[in-house]
Amino acid sequence: MVEILIVGITMGLTVIVSTFYRGRRRVHLLRITCLALFLATVCRGVEPVMGGPGVDLVKRLSILTAQVSIVLLILTFRATSQRMRRSIYLIAGLVALGETVLMWFLPVHPNGDVFQRSEVIEAAAEGKAWSLIAYHCLYLGAFAAAVAVVAVGCWRTMTEKNQPFSARFPVGCVFAGALGSALFVGSSIMDLFGHPVFGGSGTRTYILILVVGLFFLGLATGVIRRVSINLQKALAVQIARELVIPLWKTTTALQPGVKLPPEEQHDFNQLMSLSRITIETHDALRLIREDSDPALNVVHEKHPEDPHLSAGLVRHLSGEKAVPPLGWITLALSRLRTFRLKNDDTLATSIKSLYEIRVAVSEQNR
Repeated sequence: MVEILIVGITMGLTVIVSTFYRGRRRVHLLRITCLALFLATVCRGVEPVMGGPGVDLVKRLSILTAQVSIVLLILTFRATSQRMRRSIYLIAGLVALGETVLMWFLPVHPNGDVFQRSEVIEAAAEGKAWSLIAYHCLYLGAFAAAVAVVAVGCWRTMTEKNQPFSARFPVGCVFAGALGSALFVGSSIMDLFGHPVFGGSGTRTYILILVVGLFFLGLATGVIRRVSINLQKALAVQIARELVIPLWKTTTALQPGVKLPPEEQHDFNQLMSLSRITIETHDALRLIREDSDPALNVVHEKHPEDPHLSAGLVRHLSGEKAVPPLGWITLALSRLRTFRLKNDDTLATSIKSLYEIRVAVSEQNR
């Protein structure tokens, strides 16, 4: 029962983390995989106590559900057609139907336990070897197909260039789980032919626990990485807004003509809004620098170049306290590479120049 507790805790953590992504197809597949693998592990744990065709069938259908979910999850990283997904559902449905029908013809021991793969000869004596072989062949065939798809998909993803370790690690765990599954399938096939390898069914129990653990580790760390990336992006946008907005309010008050009407920004998301106020701030600063008012000559002479020129002009026109100093938390976080905008180099460069103006304003205020 220890493996049930371990997998249950891991599944709980995975489901909790995945709630950050409600409504996304990959997370739905992740949750289905977690529940299916957990149910399969529970069934395997209770088999010695209350085994029988029903428990065995539930276990196999749970594993089949997990296999389909993982295959579809891997395929989301590649362009796949609706026809391919329908084919996967159709094949899985036929396998599930075949296993359900064959359950009624399986040979069972007097205590209700289903004959194992290694008991094909005993099943043949009862005239039911065909059902046992067909039952296991359906199960192992689906298992082998899923392992092949997952292994190939993970290998292609891992071998892509410029992948950080945090991206390779989850995929590597799933790939290792696929290799472990291949050992499980190979050992099961040899048992079916009466030539047990790797210790037979006893070792396969530990192989299956290891495989389930690797799949959970890979899926969980993959979701955690995605949550971490999104949190970093959200925090980077928030830090950028704290850098830009005080300067934007002051400069657009001096040059209100640069502001886009509010009704035209109705559908803007946070990043688009940040980009817009950054553009407006730079436009306002450009107009301020180009202002030919003789009263500003003293600032131009004292601070001939940016960022000190823009900082001096803003302080001269709006007052020394118009732009508040940077907070130490914002200042510290803005210097970390982790919390910088990485998807838009132009916007990141623009914000960096405004950050330098904020720093210059703080220096001149001191």
